[in-house]
Amino acid sequence: MNKISKIYQSVQEWLRVNLGSRITSAFLIMLGLAVVLWYVTKLQYTYTAKVPITVTIGDHRHRVECVVEGTGHNIVSARYFRHKKVKLKYSDVELVQVDAFEGTYQVSPESLQRAITGQFSDLKLVSVGNYPFVEMN
Repeated sequence: MNKISKIYQSVQEWLRVNLGSRITSAFLIMLGLAVVLWYVTKLQYTYTAKVPITVTIGDHRHRVECVVEGTGHNIVSARYFRHKKVKLKYSDVELVQVDAFEGTYQVSPESLQRAITGQFSDLKLVSVGNYPFVEMN
């Protein structure tokens, strides 16, 4: 609570210096409540955003940027609070051999999207970015 009161006092002091002494505590409280209510209202709409997802295929871990669609609450939650980790087996995805490197496979984008979609219930997976490479001996 001490940190919040310090922030409140510094904001109040900044407003007094820049806007004069017309700013009262009640005004600052109402302004803060208005901002919070506006933010909560805006999070109810449907948005499309990039969300990083950690995908583990076998023993290879990759960070994949996925484009998802859902409400603002779900996107903010998935992006900042519920760091999504998806564990997949080699049999869950389709591996395509890379011609230039022997023993290196690239995960098929369609199979990766299907495999990750099964892990999400509150977000719609629109597309999957950077497709990971997997080395198998």
